[in-house]
Amino acid sequence: MADITFGGLATGLPTDDIVSQLMDIERQPIDRLEALQESEATRLQAFKQLDTRLEALREAAGDMNITSEVRSSSINLSSEDTFTASSTGASTGSYDVAVVQLAQVQKTVSGGFDSQTAALGTGTFTIGDETITLDESNNSLAGLRDEINALAESTGVHAAIINNGQDSNAYRLVLTGQDATTSFTASASIVDADSAALNFSLSETRSAQQAIIEVDGIEVVSDSNTVSGAIAGVTLHLNDVSEVKSVDESGDPVYATTLMSVEPDTATLKEKISTFVSSYNSIMDWISAGYDEFGASATSDEEIAAGAEETLSSVVRGDSTVNSVKRQLQNMLSTVVDTSGPYKVLSQLGISTQKDGSIELDESVLDTALESNFDDVVSLFAGEGDSTGVMQTFNASLLNLTGSTSGMYAGKEDSYDSAVARIEEQLLRLEPLMEKKESTMRARFSAMELLVSDMNTQSSFLTQQMDMLTNMLTGNS
Repeated sequence: MADITFGGLATGLPTDDIVSQLMDIERQPIDRLEALQESEATRLQAFKQLDTRLEALREAAGDMNITSEVRSSSINLSSEDTFTASSTGASTGSYDVAVVQLAQVQKTVSGGFDSQTAALGTGTFTIGDETITLDESNNSLAGLRDEINALAESTGVHAAIINNGQDSNAYRLVLTGQDATTSFTASASIVDADSAALNFSLSETRSAQQAIIEVDGIEVVSDSNTVSGAIAGVTLHLNDVSEVKSVDESGDPVYATTLMSVEPDTATLKEKISTFVSSYNSIMDWISAGYDEFGASATSDEEIAAGAEETLSSVVRGDSTVNSVKRQLQNMLSTVVDTSGPYKVLSQLGISTQKDGSIELDESVLDTALESNFDDVVSLFAGEGDSTGVMQTFNASLLNLTGSTSGMYAGKEDSYDSAVARIEEQLLRLEPLMEKKESTMRARFSAMELLVSDMNTQSSFLTQQMDMLTNMLTGNS
């Protein structure tokens, strides 16, 4: 049961208020530790904001650090009747393409059966070099399908059952080769319950064949109707055979061609560059927001009330890590790349540094470079030969800065955890001392109240006795 105290009943002093104020003074070391703990948490949050912006810049640079990603190209076809095409970093050029033959896999179909679960009989079923023995455990159409699929890795043949919905002989076994190069033979030697030979009626409905196309008169074969590698960076998706327009002297057909033009996709690359510029400026704007002299401002109360994140760069203003990040980014902007083309630095593309550390993009200069020297812009960003491109430099450095285990924020998080652990250890040691001090202080005030109360009682008694003695001496009743 807690002690009951009646502060100030004897002395008239506001004992509780005095104790509270004295304890406020005693708790100042704890208050300082708690304020430091809160400060460390805010600093960590500030570095998280910086890390998020660095990661956005890394993604923007990463979209331009490989030649295939920088050399965006668009494909124009004179017709899409026989194929469509897509590009990943293809070089500029034009090609005459004809589809001579589509790729297809072999299909072999059985005769019809009334049931897929009823027993067929006993015997063997052979696919290529593999023979399946049918007995009472697997001699249904479904059982044979499962046995064939179990051997698919060695035979290259898969089986399925199709129900055509007819009243009789509705179930057919369909054998399919795994790709356009898989040709197979299949045969059945099965007798029914009456020892009569079962006519499986296997027939090849489609033979395996590779796709054949002609690119500028050169024959190209493919195992599928998706042709990659024939033209670097271009993937063709075949859907029909080209029309035969004539026959040559040897009697071979001459196919109509489709003109395919590969052109630089300057709009896509320009968008990537704009994203890089805005991501870079987001970092510099965040750093500048911590300095009033730069004319930048932190997030206003109205913006925070509307849901915007409070900018915390002022918390780490002047921090050596932040300054190091800023210098590193600015140094990379001036990276010189040894290319064979006219562009060696980003400033030649209209990307210039401003007084506050941000960068500005002159779109007219960039447009001219993209239109007249697209491949040279690619070399500046993604490198050429042994030369490292600007975006490769940015990407590599930013990968280190944002690494989940050794990056800038990871290091700050480790430091925060260590600092908080030390603070919490001190708080755990101080809190019991504060409780003990408050208990001792209240006990002393209570003892004082009791003493004063006793003295007041004695004073009242003595006063009463003196009054009685005076009355006796004066004869007053």
